[in-house]
Amino acid sequence: TQENWMLGIAEHLNHKKLSEIVLPGSHDSGSYCIDGNSKRTDLLPDLGKCLNPVVDKVGAVWSKTQAHNLTEQLKMGIRYLDLRVYLDGDTFFLVHGLEAAPLFTELNAISTFVAEHPQEIVIIDMNHIYKCNDADICMLLDKIEQEFGEKLCPPSPSGSAVLTYGELVETGKTVVVALTEYPELFQSKYKHLELLPKFSWLWSSETNIVSPWANTTDVATLKNYLQTTMAEPRPSNALHVTQSILTPQMSDTILGLLRPPRNLKQMADILYPYLSTWFNEFSHLHLNIAIVDFLDTDLIAQLINFNVTGPVMTSNVNKKYEEKDRLLESP
Repeated sequence: TQENWMLGIAEHLNHKKLSEIVLPGSHDSGSYCIDGNSKRTDLLPDLGKCLNPVVDKVGAVWSKTQAHNLTEQLKMGIRYLDLRVYLDGDTFFLVHGLEAAPLFTELNAISTFVAEHPQEIVIIDMNHIYKCNDADICMLLDKIEQEFGEKLCPPSPSGSAVLTYGELVETGKTVVVALTEYPELFQSKYKHLELLPKFSWLWSSETNIVSPWANTTDVATLKNYLQTTMAEPRPSNALHVTQSILTPQMSDTILGLLRPPRNLKQMADILYPYLSTWFNEFSHLHLNIAIVDFLDTDLIAQLINFNVTGPVMTSNVNKKYEEKDRLLESP
């Protein structure tokens, strides 16, 4: 099953480096619970007491990128989680404009999944950190170490991505945690290198993971960008994320009040008919981690299958979205 897919095809993965395995991932994984009642953050513009509630309700439909919680995502086959972290008072939350679930609740859910699925590798990429100083980050890393303990996979001297699936499972190092070196909303880069001796398991979201972002709503522009960036030389010690997403601009959120796409789900539906074909075309470019909005089980199955058979077209994905124009025209 997709819940245990790495175990199921272990013979195809044992001698592959983590950077050589095709891994399904989710974009803004923790945003699944955001709605119009979610607490606003200072990441959103402050337009006053009258307009802020309107901004929040409109923002919610453009901030939510997933429909399933983290446990459900992992059981669907997702092995790369994209988490954005925000400190509100003394509590860490996941965030995407609006606050989502408490971070440590979500990390506990991941920990439970990993304990029950010891041959599944999970990558946790905390590539955005907000409102934290060095002391806050040390406290965060302490909590992560307490949660995952010996399962945390340290970078090797020549780079984390050179480890193979078989080596990771054999040693029980099945959790990869990466953290950005550039937290937003405070002035100085945090002392990442000084933290490494204490947190020897910590990966860098910049050094160990290459994740170029197209930042476009145009399908053709996105495809060209993905092809170009995937063809570029990669560090041998880095994982590569293909961000297979359309990104709404401010104008889209405003025009969405008048016509489709009215939310991020409808924008994702525009892209989905193309992804199955694209992933086949991109296979020769060494597809590694592919992240999407609003997960589709057929697409996840296609990505997993690449590890066994190479590129094989999955028509179910296209059939599911062939009526996309009708869907987008509905209110």
